[in-house]
Amino acid sequence: MQPHLETERLWLCAWELDDVAAARPLFTDPEILRYINGGVARSDDQIRESIVRQQNYLRERGYCFWKLLLKRDGRLIGDCGLQPLDLDGATEIEIGWRLAKDQWGRGLATEAAHVALRHAVDYAHLERVIAIAMPENRVSLRIMEKLSMSFERMSSKDGFQIAVYARHFAPAGQRARP
Repeated sequence: MQPHLETERLWLCAWELDDVAAARPLFTDPEILRYINGGVARSDDQIRESIVRQQNYLRERGYCFWKLLLKRDGRLIGDCGLQPLDLDGATEIEIGWRLAKDQWGRGLATEAAHVALRHAVDYAHLERVIAIAMPENRVSLRIMEKLSMSFERMSSKDGFQIAVYARHFAPAGQRARP
């Protein structure tokens, strides 16, 4: 499959149903999930449902949580992108990321998030994007700041306290042309 987006070190690609086995560590490792989904591992059926949901978002919206492949070896090492999120009685567009443990601390989540955010704003003409994280997740909060997102409020999601960061973009007709 051809990548949809790319960075210096990554390809951001659409998910395929046969990605379940390769994605399993991302959806089951307790350290990776420490701040995601309350640390609850997903079954293969739930992973497959997640992949189908992302395929549908891509088809319907033109963006999704893309699978992340390392250019140097083609290995699936995470996901990053945008998706709808119901929060505080409204549907927002959330940017998020998740990486395999052996890829932590290399700036890959920030690298992927920049290109995914730029694509979604340019393609879908989004005017607002949010990101959420538990306050203890200092790494994700720092990535949000690197994406020029600002703290907006505290909220709760699935019984967990979360910090909500947001970034606003000018309406499509008012954006500066490069």
